[in-house]
Amino acid sequence: MAMFREYESKKGNFWELRAYLGQSDEGKEVRITRRGFKTKKAAQKELSRLQVEFDENGLQHRQSMTFRELYDLWLEQYRLSVKPSSVATARRYCELHVLPAFGKMKIDKITISYCQKVVNRWHSKYKQYGYLKKEAQKIMKYGVAIEVMKSNPLQKIITPRKKEVEQPIKFYTKEELQTFFKHLESMRTIKLETFFRVIAFTGMRKSEVLSLQWTDVDFSKKTLSIGKTLAIDEFGKIIIQEPKTTNSLRTIKLDDITILKLRNWQMAQREMYLKLGFNTFSKDQFLFTNKKNELYYPQVVNDWLKWIYQKAEKNELDLKRITPHGFRFTHCSLLFEAGASIKEVQSRLGHKDVQTTMNIYAQVTPQMIEDTGEKFANYIGF
Repeated sequence: MAMFREYESKKGNFWELRAYLGQSDEGKEVRITRRGFKTKKAAQKELSRLQVEFDENGLQHRQSMTFRELYDLWLEQYRLSVKPSSVATARRYCELHVLPAFGKMKIDKITISYCQKVVNRWHSKYKQYGYLKKEAQKIMKYGVAIEVMKSNPLQKIITPRKKEVEQPIKFYTKEELQTFFKHLESMRTIKLETFFRVIAFTGMRKSEVLSLQWTDVDFSKKTLSIGKTLAIDEFGKIIIQEPKTTNSLRTIKLDDITILKLRNWQMAQREMYLKLGFNTFSKDQFLFTNKKNELYYPQVVNDWLKWIYQKAEKNELDLKRITPHGFRFTHCSLLFEAGASIKEVQSRLGHKDVQTTMNIYAQVTPQMIEDTGEKFANYIGF
């Protein structure tokens, strides 16, 4: 919107122009003031010239920005719409792979053929090539939205496909799980024994267990409230945030032995940390913390497992190695063996989609599926 005003000076009457031309590349408003026009018409003519100049030169300047400059603008906006852990993941992949491929290029020089070559190269080198393409495409989509790119070339390429190679899920049978805990008990570490009891008997993710506070445990009702997760932000700081989906918000029942293990650990924690100079009597106290009573990084669970397996090898114990997530699959498998329904397992594990539960079911219970026909025939009796 423009404003024209006539004013008087020692040299006579003149016209002043004030106008808003648009936004700069940094998103700031560009406003101008010009004085000294002999007529209003002259001021209006100058406004038209300045507007055309701004539109043409401004657009030309924006289209000549580099992909890195566009990435910085996108990242600033992205931080406002997703969780800190998502920003951290996006930054890690973009700065390792996307920016080396596109960063120095002028955005108006990025072609479909070049994008195709980049994605083909990612496809040949990385399992996460699809995620890399998706993140780069988000950035270019933002460029189109703020009108610094005419189109998104990554939307026009042909995405290569990799032949799916089914990786068997590693999990424990009932007997193997018993062997694991007998070995863990022999190591006499109540904290780890309690942690892996919780993760194996609830099917929780390691980041969910590491975010638990005593206020989440209801000893009288024998329940556990799961409503947060531990994560790492883009600056490497440990944070507690809400889970990805509302399905992950759940309250589950605990068995008597797990309740007893938690109660024993609570008392041991209070005594142990009091000697270290920390009062852990608050209900807001976290269940599992380091010697400084600070939250652990998620990687610590993998380190614990590595140590446990090394001890087993030293004792010549044949103990199958699984990942922390393998205990979640173990819980899922044993739930099915115990007769739990698909819906019950989905609810307990916090799966958003029942298909996720079904996919695990198909992999962790092959013998159960194989025996289904025989069970039916035996039940019918003819």
